[in-house]
Amino acid sequence: MGRILLEGMKFRVNIGTTIQERNQGNDITVDISYNCDTLTSGLSDNLQDAVDYSLIYDVIKKETFKPCNLIENLAYRMLHSVKIQFPEISDITLKLYKYYPAVDGELEKSGIILQG
Repeated sequence: MGRILLEGMKFRVNIGTTIQERNQGNDITVDISYNCDTLTSGLSDNLQDAVDYSLIYDVIKKETFKPCNLIENLAYRMLHSVKIQFPEISDITLKLYKYYPAVDGELEKSGIILQG
């Protein structure tokens, strides 16, 4: 068993509670890590024996095409989709950061961490 990390996935999404945020879109970054069998692929050096993380990236990216109000919603949908499509992985941690959220002041990013 090993832990795989995918860090710094960057997307432009229509997320936010204000019309301006939804129309302009906003930048997010996503990190995900999970446990899976790494021994088999480590010994074989064969992608067929591994969890292909390009497919996990695609699942996460697909969720960015659906507009939403809250980072909680987007993060939950990403985590849920990964869990459903990859039952062989476990102990998933997903971090999502939204840059320059609409606040009356200066705030670089807001974020959420989900585990499942």
